[in-house]
Amino acid sequence: MDRKKLIADIKQEFMLKRIRAQEKVDDFIEHLKKDPEFDNLYTQYSKKSLEYWRESYDEDNIVLKHDVEDLKLKIDKYLTDKNIDKSLLTPKYDCPICNDTGVVGGRVCSCLLSKLNSEISKKCSSSTNFKSFNNCNLNIMDDVDKKAMEKLKDWCESYPNVKKKNINILGVSGSGKTFLLECIAGSLIKKDCIICFKTAFELNELARLYHIGKSYDFMDCINSEVLLIDDLGTEPMLNNVTKEYLYNLINTRQNKNLATIISTNLSLEDLLSRYDERIFSRLVNKNLSLTISLTSKDKRI
Repeated sequence: MDRKKLIADIKQEFMLKRIRAQEKVDDFIEHLKKDPEFDNLYTQYSKKSLEYWRESYDEDNIVLKHDVEDLKLKIDKYLTDKNIDKSLLTPKYDCPICNDTGVVGGRVCSCLLSKLNSEISKKCSSSTNFKSFNNCNLNIMDDVDKKAMEKLKDWCESYPNVKKKNINILGVSGSGKTFLLECIAGSLIKKDCIICFKTAFELNELARLYHIGKSYDFMDCINSEVLLIDDLGTEPMLNNVTKEYLYNLINTRQNKNLATIISTNLSLEDLLSRYDERIFSRLVNKNLSLTISLTSKDKRI
């Protein structure tokens, strides 16, 4: 995925939306101009507006300004008399803040950021139907798991101003790890964070394809603002791929101070045994990582 191309495509989409909104107004005006009275008023208004716009660069022409305002009032009266909604002469933009330009006050508008995050999430995530902490069923959680949920919720609210950028969520199958991971993803998306959500199996497959030169999507996982890996430890162990690329992924992201959040059924001892000391030491680095263990049994039973 080419981030620059994606941004360019979104800006192109925004420009087309503006054009379509203006075309609707133009079509409506052309329809109204079939009436000679409106045609005469609008032609005069357009001409005077253009003259005033040109001369206002040098100085404010009071006479022209008055003429423009007077013609505008006459057009409004015409529309009122004909029971025509005058708002139809104004383009209807999706975003009232930036009028679909994607920029407001010299900064990128929130609508463009949301669109960008949505598109990247579609390309980088195995699921776009993320959850919310508000949907947590407290009745099936013990006190330890409730505290874990609150800690994760607080982390999301504080992000990116957090002391530890990495999180490990440990627990048995069905303990709610994936649900909490999706809650984290949903919370970060609302903050316009660029996330990448992958199962460990999907991540491993991307690494394999990258290894044999058939895909470069693995680099998106390395460079995404926040990477979420679900069910680490369930992926097949491929020679020269699984451990090597996982180490490279975690090490590079830590060096770049990028957030990495994983869930796993494995205990700390099992993580060490499966992935070796190099990977384990980076996953559970106490200075960089927050490790949370869920104690509830399978909630799906």
